[in-house]
Amino acid sequence: MSGGNVAPHSTLSVAVHERSGNRCGHDPKRPKLTPSAPIRKGKGGLPRILSLAAERTKAWYDHPKKCPPLLTQGNRKTRSERREACLIVLETLLSHLDLASLCLGVPTLANGFIDIDMKVIVRDSGLGQRRCERAIRQLREAGFMAVTQPRGLSDEGRYFGCRAIRVITTAFFEWLGLGPMLRRERARASEALRHKAQKANRKLADFMRRVVAGVRPIFKHRQDGKPREQRIALWNATWASHVRVGLDVQEAQRQTNETLGYPPSYSPGLEQ
Repeated sequence: MSGGNVAPHSTLSVAVHERSGNRCGHDPKRPKLTPSAPIRKGKGGLPRILSLAAERTKAWYDHPKKCPPLLTQGNRKTRSERREACLIVLETLLSHLDLASLCLGVPTLANGFIDIDMKVIVRDSGLGQRRCERAIRQLREAGFMAVTQPRGLSDEGRYFGCRAIRVITTAFFEWLGLGPMLRRERARASEALRHKAQKANRKLADFMRRVVAGVRPIFKHRQDGKPREQRIALWNATWASHVRVGLDVQEAQRQTNETLGYPPSYSPGLEQ
């Protein structure tokens, strides 16, 4: 008789356990705080300040109140799932940080500064794109990150959105107590880049320029071969998905246009 009661009880326990989980696989007691592509350390790795910053942020998971900018309204603790995502994304961003400019990307002589895109962040973090976007939004609100969306002018004289410029602010390093170290490392990185430019007999600005002149607008390719109704339906569906996860209408519009390759201010109602 008692054996007959075990199965339903066990089934109920499993069901309760499953309901207490989440779709992203987050376990509050055993969080994953390291991205799929961790910061490279040791010989041939990245400057120590980057891995040190990533290590210090890990303490915020168990002690979120030690980092007021990452608290929600009313000084309430951010959900553990969001804290986990923020820490994973932070290390991912740090692994792509150019210390001289604090921009996320690589300064090159041939192509100027190449900013990373969301695909790189998603790939190296190991998280889904929506989790990455929500984490980045919180980091921006905390003042640890700034994002701008420049525009370029096509050969046809039309403006179009370029790849976003993402910057880690000095406030982030100050919160970690790494302000003095950051200033030293930035000076060192700037000097190394300046030396590289002199060796190539080029200007330092050549490494930092962002090439947009003559670029064919992305939205031009997106529109080719698609009826207007289909383009509008895709835009509206993408915009609605951003709104459903809590973005305000303007931020949803910006992210939709970035995803689909339209200018930042584009809206289907303005399409001719």
